[in-house]
Amino acid sequence: MKTFTIDEAKQNLDKVLEHAKEGGTAFIVGEDNQAYELVATIVPKKGPRKAGRLKGKIRITDEFYEPLPEFKPYME
Repeated sequence: MKTFTIDEAKQNLDKVLEHAKEGGTAFIVGEDNQAYELVATIVPKKGPRKAGRLKGKIRITDEFYEPLPEFKPYME
């Protein structure tokens, strides 16, 4: 864990990022003593979406198409 001021982080951004990439945690402290934690994470790449992926997994029963009892007065 290393702590940097905002000015130090601006001047040495590559070192701050490298520290986080190696598994360390970097805290950047602002002028109002507010601290920001910088931790490296791996964001997985998403492939293209595939149509029909849920085919056969969702089933609609015949009951779905029956009128709702609340609307029965409006349908007469």
